[in-house]
Amino acid sequence: MLAVHAARSAIKVVLQLSCFYCYRSFTVVRDVIVVGAGPAGSYASYSLSRMGYDVLNLEEHREVGKPVECTGLVSARVTGMVRTRSGVNTVTGAHVIFPNGERIHVHKKEKTIVLDRDSFDKDCAGQSIGAGTDLRIDSRVRSVKVTEDSATVVYREMGTLREETARIVIGADGLNSRVRRDLFGTRSSRIISAYQVDSAAKLEDQDSVEVYVGSKVTRGFFGWATPSGNITRIGVGAHGGASLKYFNNLNAKFGQNKILGINGGGIPIAYLKKTYADRSLLVGDAAGIVKPLSGGGIYTGMVSAKHAADAVNTAFEREDFSEKTLSMYEKGWKSDLRSELWFDGMFQRFFSMISDGAFNRIYSMISDPVAIEKINEVGDIDYPSRVIISLILRKPGLLRNLLPGRI
Repeated sequence: MLAVHAARSAIKVVLQLSCFYCYRSFTVVRDVIVVGAGPAGSYASYSLSRMGYDVLNLEEHREVGKPVECTGLVSARVTGMVRTRSGVNTVTGAHVIFPNGERIHVHKKEKTIVLDRDSFDKDCAGQSIGAGTDLRIDSRVRSVKVTEDSATVVYREMGTLREETARIVIGADGLNSRVRRDLFGTRSSRIISAYQVDSAAKLEDQDSVEVYVGSKVTRGFFGWATPSGNITRIGVGAHGGASLKYFNNLNAKFGQNKILGINGGGIPIAYLKKTYADRSLLVGDAAGIVKPLSGGGIYTGMVSAKHAADAVNTAFEREDFSEKTLSMYEKGWKSDLRSELWFDGMFQRFFSMISDGAFNRIYSMISDPVAIEKINEVGDIDYPSRVIISLILRKPGLLRNLLPGRI
């Protein structure tokens, strides 16, 4: 692969020199343009660059990793994919707080890593650059167009309008993806509004995340407080409305005058019906490939990026960039994630309609030692359906409290 990469680079240099000496205009056609340098975009760029392809990665912000819009809880699966030292804490437990003030505590032997998300994104991008990716920051894409022969991206880099052409384009540019808008004309059907702060408040238990449910702190999702090194990340997600008023209710427990920074945004929790087209693919948040129950998108985004790279490689081998060939991308990521995302999405729709009374009854049903032991045994941050299915099989009565209209 290194030899292939070197050969491609040498050919490009020769062509550019020929252009210079002949005083002729020459447009270099890239192999791949990736829009967005979050974890999914950087991992797609890294994977393709390692294969020897000429990859241009465009990042709209002036700094990779900014603004931070994520709590940064990941499993060791993620840190196994990226060389990083961005972990600021590890947690092994969670306190789940119910509307009546009662709580259960769950614990896992495996540690969940709390990332400094800014540093993690930079490490992802650094790994990509090390593999040969051409990363351009402060490069906001203005339009994307695909023809029978190529994909063309117009972007503004540090105030200057530029145009690049490639054989294929990958949209890794998040919820408001320009690639998706221009080429797919759709968006996720279910979006969570999230509001989060960095707070100087100190959690008593630094080994556990706090999760809050109920109508006072959320609408259709949950609230959280995550011990993150010297700070605590406190946030709320809401479906079908703004999250700020719910956040204020939750943050009253911690102190308004302790806020150090604010971030937030939308989280797509329903994947698109189609994530591929002629000469184009969507990965991560741009495709809605996000865990519906938690809103976490780092792991799922990087898994989708891996399958995108494999599909692009096959397209180059066949010299066929049609959607027929690229459909293997969707088959690939769905083979790993579809059953989990489908179940989580279905359950999240029921979860979003659970009343406070039903939540309190659920607490009574799962707070016994046997149920807690089962949660501890099968719980997995990347595959939450495992614990839900196990609990329902053990306590079928839980289903009654998931039905809409239960008070």
